[in-house]
Amino acid sequence: MLTVNGRKNYTSCGDEAVEKLLDRVLAEMHDALTGTDLSVYLGGSYGRGDGGVRQDKENGILYNDLDFFVFAGKKPANGEKLLKEVAEKYELELKVDVDFSSIMSVKDMKKNRKRLMMQELKRGYRLVCGEDLLAKYLPGIPAEKLPFSEACRLLLNRGMGLLLAGEKIARNSGEEDFILRNIYKAILGAGDAMLIGCGRYCWSIIERLERIEKSDLPEAWKDYYREAVEFKNSPHRQMKKDMQSFWQGVRDFFQSAMVRCAGESEHNELADGIYSKCCKSGEVSLKNFIKYCIKSHSLPLKNWRHYTMPPVAVLTNEVYRALDEMPEKIVSDSKLYQHWLIFN
Repeated sequence: MLTVNGRKNYTSCGDEAVEKLLDRVLAEMHDALTGTDLSVYLGGSYGRGDGGVRQDKENGILYNDLDFFVFAGKKPANGEKLLKEVAEKYELELKVDVDFSSIMSVKDMKKNRKRLMMQELKRGYRLVCGEDLLAKYLPGIPAEKLPFSEACRLLLNRGMGLLLAGEKIARNSGEEDFILRNIYKAILGAGDAMLIGCGRYCWSIIERLERIEKSDLPEAWKDYYREAVEFKNSPHRQMKKDMQSFWQGVRDFFQSAMVRCAGESEHNELADGIYSKCCKSGEVSLKNFIKYCIKSHSLPLKNWRHYTMPPVAVLTNEVYRALDEMPEKIVSDSKLYQHWLIFN
């Protein structure tokens, strides 16, 4: 099975049980999907070779979700149905989410070539079946050349995860895995977004940690990032004694990182800073405004120029405000939640 992650393992620790398990699962998926004209890749943590392993083993041994990316020169008629069946089968067995992307064309691949998600996939994947279309059609770009909107996308997604984790803490849901995973993802996302924002991002998380360590960030921020990297390498379910205070501390760090990423010193200048950064990266256009209006079914006239940014950049400022308000519940029909689903 073709791998380009530069290492033989799926996990950072080389856990033998997980390695054998994923070898078997991917071989079975290969047999089930061969002949469909689909190119299926395992990406994410396990595709990169830095996946997590549960320490307690109570709910299976895999910690991270399995993220698969699917491409095709021509989409097969029953492709989505088959992928859904495969996902459902292995979710029951593995006790983690098994996510197959929508089937993307080569045109889709090229259109999204500057996305962090696509560039990370190119540098760390396992080809489960089909032709290696990534190697053939997706050009690599230097990490330091990622567009600013990708920093915004990270802040949007990780900020929403932090909000949802806060809501679960507030109602004592007892969902330790969800809460800890999303808090530590938010910490990593904040640090990584700052590196993207200043053109210092790199593909290796170890190198990113080194750059954070050598930066002028406050020592408390570095402590958060160190702890998040440790959690990623060795995930656990050990909640803090006061999770509410821990969440609030991470929230403050995350918001400060958002402001810093935008090149500003005050939170009330965040929207202007994001707009300025998007202008510098050439990502401001009337097309973005039209896209926002059509998909959101709205016509924002106040500060309308801000809506000429990519929608993920517009929503970043809304996430900041939501974190500031500390909502007790992220309502699924709220504007922010719905726009997150639409534009991410």
